[in-house]
Amino acid sequence: MSRFSPAYLIYAYHQPLKLLRVWWQRPQSPAQLPGLLEHIGRAIERYAPRQLLLNLQDLPPLQQEGEQWLKSVWAPRLRQSGISRLALLLPADRTNLRVLESLLWEALTKTLPYEVQYFPDLPAALDWVTDAELPTTERHWARSWRGPALLRSRRRRRSRAALVG
Repeated sequence: MSRFSPAYLIYAYHQPLKLLRVWWQRPQSPAQLPGLLEHIGRAIERYAPRQLLLNLQDLPPLQQEGEQWLKSVWAPRLRQSGISRLALLLPADRTNLRVLESLLWEALTKTLPYEVQYFPDLPAALDWVTDAELPTTERHWARSWRGPALLRSRRRRRSRAALVG
């Protein structure tokens, strides 16, 4: 898993799952949001993930200019990114929740090239994007991805042996 973080923004890329997780510590100003989203766009281009988990819980309150930029620039860029699944942790701020709902309403008029699910907490989102292949606690996330694959291969060997024997 690789990690890098420009100011306020934290990424974690999990190669076996092709999963990019993005979250941020609360920026000091909503004016920083377009720059943060540009960083996320570059990370998506760099890693070419199939799955994206965006934690919007600490998203700063959006102003109208930020909302327009999000709709006109960033959402179309995300549609063309090649991801197949998008997990969103819902924002706590009511204004941002309204903005997210308006983006969703717009998405209803267009076919999205990826699945979208919305979650109130991280464990549920991790469970969905990993198809329950990983433990969903933050503490176990970094080291645990090998365990389930090993268990699956052992189960397959046992089932093949049972069929042959």
